[in-house]
Amino acid sequence: MNSQQLEKIINDLTKMDFVHARLKIDDTEIELDRKDISMPFHRNDEADGTITVNSPMIGIFHANEQPVKIGDNVKAGAVLGQIESMKLFNELNTPDEGNVLSVLCQDGEAVEYDQPLFIIRGGHKQDV
Repeated sequence: MNSQQLEKIINDLTKMDFVHARLKIDDTEIELDRKDISMPFHRNDEADGTITVNSPMIGIFHANEQPVKIGDNVKAGAVLGQIESMKLFNELNTPDEGNVLSVLCQDGEAVEYDQPLFIIRGGHKQDV
């Protein structure tokens, strides 16, 4: 792979919405991390202070090495898992600190766009 081909691939990848991408072509491996992706797929329930974290895309849910479980306290921005879509891994983050009330998905499970994955009782609710 020459430098022009590599530059084109990187430019194409940076136009996509992802947080982490790893691509291997022959002997060349590319790994990109972006932390500026905004995934506005969270809903607040004003009545009971819960936050539902939904899947931002169709893909396969991958739990963390130490999976988030019911009763865990999570900080704002904590990684709840990743959604793999088109061989790209996208972090699923919590918009606020809180306590995990429900885990609605399992490692390796296919998930749909806007499917509820976690329910968190938020500390300081915010719209994302």
